[in-house]
Amino acid sequence: MIYYQIGNCDLKIIKNIYFIGIGGIGMSGVAEIMKNLGYKVTGSDQHKNSNVLRLRRLGIKIFIGHNPSNVENASLIVYSSAISKNNPEIRKAIELNIPVISRPEMLKELMRMKSTITVAGSHGKTTTVSLIAEILDKAKLDPTVINGGILNSYGSNTKLGKSDLMLVETDESDGSFSFLPSFGGVITSIDNEHIDFYGSKRKLIESFHSYIKNISPFGFLAVSEKDKNIQSILKNFKSLNIYKYGFNSSSDIQAKIIKKNKDGIIFNVEIKNFNKKNSFIRNINFPLLGNHNIENALAAISVCINFNINRSIIKESLESFQGVKRRLTKIFDKDDIIFYDDYAHHPTEIKETLSALKPKNGRLIAVVQPHRYSRLNENYNNFIKSLKDADISIILPIFDAGERKIKGISSLNLTNDINKKKFTEAYYFNNFLKAKNKINQIIKPKDIVVFMGAGSISSWCNDYANEFRYEVLNV
Repeated sequence: MIYYQIGNCDLKIIKNIYFIGIGGIGMSGVAEIMKNLGYKVTGSDQHKNSNVLRLRRLGIKIFIGHNPSNVENASLIVYSSAISKNNPEIRKAIELNIPVISRPEMLKELMRMKSTITVAGSHGKTTTVSLIAEILDKAKLDPTVINGGILNSYGSNTKLGKSDLMLVETDESDGSFSFLPSFGGVITSIDNEHIDFYGSKRKLIESFHSYIKNISPFGFLAVSEKDKNIQSILKNFKSLNIYKYGFNSSSDIQAKIIKKNKDGIIFNVEIKNFNKKNSFIRNINFPLLGNHNIENALAAISVCINFNINRSIIKESLESFQGVKRRLTKIFDKDDIIFYDDYAHHPTEIKETLSALKPKNGRLIAVVQPHRYSRLNENYNNFIKSLKDADISIILPIFDAGERKIKGISSLNLTNDINKKKFTEAYYFNNFLKAKNKINQIIKPKDIVVFMGAGSISSWCNDYANEFRYEVLNV
């Protein structure tokens, strides 16, 4: 099957861009940008979701289901990495000699038009992009933003800015991030993730090496100081401006925590040897929980000091940050009971989320929907360990994301193995109705319940929070 390269397409003569898989968070962002640039945009997806509804409100025509006749008037086809090569719309487009390109190729073409900052890494990308966007907006630098989650301040995962700055969350799941051109970059972490695609941890790390090579020598790279996988490849880039952020005294941008409470964290930041002098941002009253979110804030600061943004604007931006949908989003808080909806689906993310939420008094109840058989298989023992901070763990069936089952890998087996370790009291339920009935039976004041996963659990738990409010508490 032949796919056209982006170089064969002149965007000036493109009239109608058709997105296959437009409802995905990454695809929806690019589609919205192209719509805002004045192009006619249409598309299709298998399911109607919140992204589809958002784009329809913008006037974008979207078909539910993939039908060859949908693409007949298209000038250019953009497809998601989740779309099969045998997709009937792709096959029809090739038959009609309509150029067909991937989302990363489309994104690369957009990035050519701007000075682009990219954020890469296994964890924390979406929140980091959102924090950078908040600061750049407050500084009136007006970047174009393409993010992997919905910024509460935008009500969208994207924004078309008027400046020549662009801010992009990259996607390492298919290796495409490694060839994107960047002026500046961030690597938040390199973890045991997407090994099913790369085949080995070594090849995953090599892809980040390629990512760094595509950063301008006149630009910069901000990295987590504690991540050993990142540090292992930095020795090859001695001529690049590299800023290490973290909590250690060896960090170039160092945080020192002053106080934590249930609403956030107060911390100081020391910026070392930038323009041959040290500076401080003191008493940042940050409205997010968890040390991992402080690291995300440090990454954002590391980027923004390169634009000489006033330290008071950085502080104000961090303190007024409205958060990102599904990143420790509080969905219920009444009668001393709190529910959170969170995107955590990798053991490292689950561990950080539970550590951030662990109450001094009361219990922490984790409701987990494992995401992908391959991810659970690759990180099985770490999944078990990641639930240590939960007093009670409720495990739901694996959200397969289109993957085939792997023998021996199941949520029931995971639950049994968790209970063998006695880290937490674990229960398996084969549907969410049974899980919420269990919560209704055991819930009591001072309990925190966090629902975690990248699949369907978000819609379930938000519906349940409304039901709990009106039926269980009778308010």
